[in-house]
Amino acid sequence: MTNGASSAVSNNLDPDSTGRVTLFLTRHGRTTANSMRLMQGWSDFPLTKEGREGVRRFGRGLRGIHFVSAWCGNLTRHYDTAREALDASGQKDLRIQVDPDLREDNFGSYEGRDEIETLTTVCNYMGYESRDQLREAKGRMISAYMQDAFHRLDLENPLGTDLAPEDRAETTEQVLTRMKRALTGIGEDALARGGGNVLVVSSGMSLQQFLITLGDDIDVPDMANTSVTKVAYANGRFSLAGPLASMEYFQAGGEE
Repeated sequence: MTNGASSAVSNNLDPDSTGRVTLFLTRHGRTTANSMRLMQGWSDFPLTKEGREGVRRFGRGLRGIHFVSAWCGNLTRHYDTAREALDASGQKDLRIQVDPDLREDNFGSYEGRDEIETLTTVCNYMGYESRDQLREAKGRMISAYMQDAFHRLDLENPLGTDLAPEDRAETTEQVLTRMKRALTGIGEDALARGGGNVLVVSSGMSLQQFLITLGDDIDVPDMANTSVTKVAYANGRFSLAGPLASMEYFQAGGEE
């Protein structure tokens, strides 16, 4: 694909609209853990070479969009995604602000373990044979149910780890509390600047769990690396401002 595809991107958001804030909620680029199919969570896996190339392509797709601020979680994959994307987009001088509340869900004792085996274990613990069966039963709420299952299972400690309670898997409520706190603060900060677009880089599960709270009809799909969901913020409330988990900016970036 060539860079000529950039015209397909919906850049119809006026960056100078006073008082309007649009958060570009973005999943980080591909990491070594993604390539090895390992659980990541709070563990700090870096971007792969392929991941960095994908982030730069994503950044090129953002050209022409002005960001008033940029935020990310406190893991290397979050910061490097934000930095390389902004550099490729033409906003090398924009400072990235880090908020630990934007990090991925904590999977406790299950971090660094085989992803397929671990997710199957969690589904079995909930009484289902597979993730597909669990999705059929729980639908749009699958990520919330899975995270709470991680929490309960880790407290039972079948792996025999000696993690302290505060280091074990989070509940969905804990994830939502910190994500809403972070994103509300980011939205208010942008409003204080007069509004505009904000790049926010986080992780798949934490973004999914936040997004399903925006409406009973919102069925959040699995999120590819560098996918974007635009969310409007006003009067302390969030609402969707575009498609869920869109790859339009990555696609518009084309090949170098």
